Amino acid sequence: MTNLNDYLSLKSKLTKLEEKPGLAKDLAFTEEFIRLKDRYNFSASDVVRLIKPGRAFTAISSAECVHEALQSIAKDVPAVKSTAKSMRRYRNPHTGEVVETRGSNHNRLKAWKEQYGTDVVTSWREI
Repeated sequence: MTNLNDYLSLKSKLTKLEEKPGLAKDLAFTEEFIRLKDRYNFSASDVVRLIKPGRAFTAISSAECVHEALQSIAKDVPAVKSTAKSMRRYRNPHTGEVVETRGSNHNRLKAWKEQYGTDVVTSWREI
């Protein structure tokens, strides 16, 4: 009876998966990939070497392993670094002094905020 329950559970999961919009696109890509790989007599490891030269894959021998290889390559790609904070300029209208900073930890800026107040100093920001 457990086999029947497992079968029904898997069948319902398969039905849900087939309803997802990207599945047809993924299947088409996979079929085209395998067709091209076979047409040019490339092994899966040859394809991975073309995608990422210098990386050795000795355990890859079939098209089913390509997906795993590509996933491992994707893990090796460094994450996109966040953009640096933009430079902000503050001009003190009383003295004409200019402070350029990327953060709010600038000593002169802190002194102005203590002397004139945060809201006033923030209004001095140049765009």
